Amino acid sequence: MGKILFVDDDTDSLAMYVKAVSLANYEADIASSAMEGWDLIKLNSYDLIFVDLNIPGMSGFELLQKIQGDKIAKAIPTIIISAMPEESSLVDVVLDAGAQLFLEKPVALDELYSVIEKYTG
Repeated sequence: MGKILFVDDDTDSLAMYVKAVSLANYEADIASSAMEGWDLIKLNSYDLIFVDLNIPGMSGFELLQKIQGDKIAKAIPTIIISAMPEESSLVDVVLDAGAQLFLEKPVALDELYSVIEKYTG
């Protein structure tokens, strides 16, 4: 069973993600802030990380930069998600910064499963 981290301050999204990945036989950890997510990344081993751009404390982009600056964490595929349509202009920026993919919220379950399958094999 793989382990996935979701960093998002939207509790409804987090609940959906946890339920969805558990049905696909993955374990999910959740964090509602970037610092909480970073603490979990330093303590655990993950197969995949999903990070919302708009989260409390530091932004999801700043968390991505921390992940990419860490020699162990940067090996974990990181997917950026965002509900803000104007932020879709950041797609190239987050991909250049090391994210594997940018997804626009809401993320459909079939898309979530497809991404998990692609990056965890």
